[in-house]
Amino acid sequence: MPGEGVRQVVDASGQSVSLPVHPARIVSLTYGTDEILLGLVDTSRVAALSKYAGNPDISFVTEEEKEAVGHTVDLNVESIMALKPDLVIASTAVSPQVVSLLRQSGVPVYVSLVASNWNEMEEKVRGVAKAVNEEAAGESMVQEMETKRAKLEKKLSAIGPSEERCALGLSFRGILGKKGTLFSEVLAMAHVKDGATRYDVPKGTNAYLSMEILPEIDPDVILMPVWKVKTGDDEEAFAREILENPAYRDVKAVKNKKLVPFPEKYKYVMSQHVTDAIEASARAVYPELFGED
Repeated sequence: MPGEGVRQVVDASGQSVSLPVHPARIVSLTYGTDEILLGLVDTSRVAALSKYAGNPDISFVTEEEKEAVGHTVDLNVESIMALKPDLVIASTAVSPQVVSLLRQSGVPVYVSLVASNWNEMEEKVRGVAKAVNEEAAGESMVQEMETKRAKLEKKLSAIGPSEERCALGLSFRGILGKKGTLFSEVLAMAHVKDGATRYDVPKGTNAYLSMEILPEIDPDVILMPVWKVKTGDDEEAFAREILENPAYRDVKAVKNKKLVPFPEKYKYVMSQHVTDAIEASARAVYPELFGED
């Protein structure tokens, strides 16, 4: 039975967990839960954010928010435990071993969803809100998402199916092209055709499509990477390689020099900022619709 000041909540992994009524030392382990969490509670209730917080290429968390919280953590159980959290928010992408070790040490852990579509993103927001006992704030966040999406759709509905342009998201490792991913849905909601969805991608989180099929896809716009994951990643050099490669000279995006720097926080969005990703995608592909606004 839950003790006084404790609630029972079922997380996205199906686990029933005992959580404090008013968690005040919350640790977030992923960039998506960082963003949702900071939209729900004051920074004074957050003991640490993920290691990505404050990096504008992959996270919507500002440097100021990161400094206000004061700590970031990697997926190291000892460093997480040292913060004496009363709630850890993870996701199904976090190693089950990390989650298990924390729970064995007596730390309440809520595992959130890794969303692959809009409805799951709303579910993820509501789940994190339930974990921190701020369900009304979660509903407000979902309503804001829906309102912004509707406003964007009103502008983008001017683009008929036959007028939709094709875009392709790149990383420094290759083409982002998994069917059924949130990014593909983001592009669809932006009235953009995702050039990679026609291909089956090998299973595994690091599977990319080969750049060799770029001419076959022939996108109107290429959404270029900016997040430098490894030493040697250089967006200007990468763009130059594509523009100067004879194999790509007939690709529309190359001929028209439509290689648009596009932060990974939009490609890998995993929070309420999915609406920002839709808008950024639309702006990158249809800049004429937005004019000076």
